[in-house]
Amino acid sequence: MACVVFEKQNETIHFYPIPKHLLTEILQNEDYRSFTLDAAESWVGQLTVDISQDNIIGMGGFKTAHPGWLTLTPPPISGFGSVSRHEIVVKRPFHQVYPHGVSQGPFKIGRFPVADELPKLFKEANVLYWASSLLQLTYDFIDHRLASSCPPPSPIPRVRFVEAGLALAFVQGPTAASKPGLRTCPIRACYLLEELIDGGDDAFLKFIHNTDANPLLDELDDGYDLAVFFSFTQHVQYVKTGGLAFISDYQGM
Repeated sequence: MACVVFEKQNETIHFYPIPKHLLTEILQNEDYRSFTLDAAESWVGQLTVDISQDNIIGMGGFKTAHPGWLTLTPPPISGFGSVSRHEIVVKRPFHQVYPHGVSQGPFKIGRFPVADELPKLFKEANVLYWASSLLQLTYDFIDHRLASSCPPPSPIPRVRFVEAGLALAFVQGPTAASKPGLRTCPIRACYLLEELIDGGDDAFLKFIHNTDANPLLDELDDGYDLAVFFSFTQHVQYVKTGGLAFISDYQGM
């Protein structure tokens, strides 16, 4: 059961990091086709979420993003969760709850039942899983070309996706026991945990839209060269996958 103190929600969780595999490995090994929960690659830990509306990082069309702190036991040697109270972003699906008879205006944040919440976050996790492999495919192509050609006229940007994983909070205590003849789910809540990017809202940019391969930025805007590079990566991914897949909606800082 979650404990809320001064708008800080504390959870005991099992954390499942999203792994990274080469696209060739994913295609050749059926076990790698999607991100799944692997108990052998999980950690027990403590998650603290700042649920106050004043400190919310953002709210999109279907997810909220809150500040959070992650402590894993034992901590990984490096990377995500390797330090105590690692500052992170905690994301969770939501739906809008309006007063009875009203369908617009101010609303409260409603959460989905776990049976609906978990598939939504699994989809988000698998998008990150596949996107990371597609981006690595692009860099493998670039590095192969650079090895047999003249140096490029300008430096190649080296970017990556945030480290992330799913955190499951379980029902604790006597309420977790199933009644005779009744099947219950011990998972109480699910969270998508992501690495916190330094810089804040002012440094955050959206480089390419979902529906357009052209950069969103103008030629004189900061970040335009990176947006052009992202357009190039889309072209490489589209060609190398035979038109099956490419990354869209590049954004970050």
